[in-house]
Amino acid sequence: MPDMTTRRHGRPFRTATAGADLRLFLLTGIATVLLTRWLLARTGYPKLGGHGTGLHIAHMLWGGLLMAAGLVVLLVFLGRRVRLWGAVTGGVGFGLFIDEIGKVVSDGGGYLYRPAAGLIYLAFAGLVLLSRWLVRRGGPPGARARTARAADTALTGVVSGLTDGQRRSALRALEGSTRPVDVALVQLLECVETAPQRPRARMPDLARRAVARGRDAVTALVAHRVTLWAALAWTVLQGALLLVGAGWDLAAGRLRHEPEWGAVTGLVVCSAVMLGLAVAGVVRLRDDRVRGLGLLRASLLADLLAGQVFDFVVNQFSAVTNWLIGLCLLAVVSGALRRARQDAGGDQCGSRPRKASSASALS
Repeated sequence: MPDMTTRRHGRPFRTATAGADLRLFLLTGIATVLLTRWLLARTGYPKLGGHGTGLHIAHMLWGGLLMAAGLVVLLVFLGRRVRLWGAVTGGVGFGLFIDEIGKVVSDGGGYLYRPAAGLIYLAFAGLVLLSRWLVRRGGPPGARARTARAADTALTGVVSGLTDGQRRSALRALEGSTRPVDVALVQLLECVETAPQRPRARMPDLARRAVARGRDAVTALVAHRVTLWAALAWTVLQGALLLVGAGWDLAAGRLRHEPEWGAVTGLVVCSAVMLGLAVAGVVRLRDDRVRGLGLLRASLLADLLAGQVFDFVVNQFSAVTNWLIGLCLLAVVSGALRRARQDAGGDQCGSRPRKASSASALS
């Protein structure tokens, strides 16, 4: 019979900063792809060397070298700053690497292979789902996981010091534990040095107040019910207009010579699913606010995780605008859903009784 203790000890634990590091890696990779495509388009896709040699060093090579550099840094050195540099270097490397996917799966189109944009988007969408799964479910729960994350934070403190927030968070995870390793970690966390505060650029009071007011205004705008109504209307109209436009182009014969019929079909199917979920969500809002907003959020997720893949194939990187709009809509609807769940939880506990009415459905 296998040793259960050995098996349990062999299970991986997440680092204390896994979520932030993965987000930095993904954002850096996405920014690298967009910047690379923009620069190459502006410069006419230049090649190194004379006209006779036609020398071209694919930036996939530089991407591989940067990913290797990031991996070496993470394998050799310790500290939070090193992990940040590894995430940035790896993100830039992966962006340069995946940007040349058209040369790997091309049917002759090379770098400008039309489905490449959709494949790049699909790669990042898959990484987003994988990172969320790893952060939420990627490691075993329980006391050992909390100890491992606290130890990771303590190691950061040994290398570069801890902020007050980092120290409090790690101590809170070990609170009440009498295990010898946790007691030792508490002592270590209390003894490590406080991270030196970096001098910040002094901002005039007027500018500081303007930034604070702008941040508050954006928060209030996102939470306002008029913004939510606009998000709902745009979600429904987006799917309806695309279906109507595709039908019109098909009837007019403009799709007869479309080279990416599969992508157009996938985009129409995803738009139909998105529209169906959005309409169902709007209908359910009056009776069940949480359920209705959940359906609307599912509609936007269906578009972002599937529909946008086909949109990038059909419209190439001009689909970035639709993608950004979709992200903004998802932020508005997700915020409304989070508030609705909090209100529903308060009602169930009896702390905030209120009458259900159509007027409060979008408050």
